[in-house]
Amino acid sequence: MLEIFEALGVKPTQIAIQIVGFLLLFFVLRKFLWNPILNLMESREKEVEDMLGKAEEAKKMGERLEADYKDRISQIDDEARKYRDEELKRGREMAEQIIKEARDEAEVEKQKALNAIREESRRARMELRDYSVGLSIDIASKVLEEKIDRASHEQLARKFLDKLDSLN
Repeated sequence: MLEIFEALGVKPTQIAIQIVGFLLLFFVLRKFLWNPILNLMESREKEVEDMLGKAEEAKKMGERLEADYKDRISQIDDEARKYRDEELKRGREMAEQIIKEARDEAEVEKQKALNAIREESRRARMELRDYSVGLSIDIASKVLEEKIDRASHEQLARKFLDKLDSLN
């Protein structure tokens, strides 16, 4: 084996010194550097896990808040819809009440007008009757005062009809 090393130009003592130096460096680094690096990595890993846990909690809280927000918006929408429906119902009821009152008032005015027409019609009939009676009395008195023949009778009837036409 030494012959192979010599053929390659490698000195076994140098290899042994390098192996011892490497092992010495490995033990020194392990003793003074490896543990602090591992502790640092473990603490960093713990910090990252804590941050992830806090982020997960924040995410869950955000989801709860979002669900609460959506529920509240839904409640507000329901309340607004209910309020709008109540107001529409009240408006319809008010409109119906106004229409009913207007119809009732119109009916009262209609009855007043009908009563006034009936009263005027009754008065006109009374005046017409009184006038007819007066004319009849006038005609009768003239008939009694004069001897009436057919021509006089027709003339008196025409006068009576002319007076009636003048009333209309």
